[in-house]
Amino acid sequence: MAARKTVLIVDDSAAVLDALSGAFEEAGYEVATAVDGEEVFRKLAQANPAALLLDVYMPKLNGADVCRLVRAHPHWRRIFLVLMSGRIAEKEIETYRRIGADEVLRKPFEPDLVVGCVAKAIGPPASASDG
Repeated sequence: MAARKTVLIVDDSAAVLDALSGAFEEAGYEVATAVDGEEVFRKLAQANPAALLLDVYMPKLNGADVCRLVRAHPHWRRIFLVLMSGRIAEKEIETYRRIGADEVLRKPFEPDLVVGCVAKAIGPPASASDG
C-alpha cells in the first residue's frame, strides 16, 4: 500500500488548525500540527511533510523566519511552503515569495480551497512512488 503524503500545519489559532486539519484529513492526507515557530522544526523532523502551511504571525519564531530557515536546510528546502495571514499587505506577498514561499494566502479562506492549492502542487494524498 502506498504511503500517504503528510501536510504540516503551523498556526497558533486552534480554529485554523482544526479547520485545515479536518479538510486535509477528509481529502486523505496525513496531518501533523504545530502551534509555534519553534515546534515546527521538531515536527518537520518527525513527519517529513510534502507541504508546510505556516501562519506568518506566531509566537517564538514567525512564519517568515521559519520559511527562511526551511529553505536554507538541505533536507527541507523542496517542501511546498505556504505562508498564511489575515494581515498581508500587497507588497509583503512579493517579499514572502522572495524568501521562499511557494504560495501566500490571506485569511480567512475556505479550507477546501487551501487543500486544492496544496494538492495541485504535491499531488494526491497517496503516491505509488512514495516521493
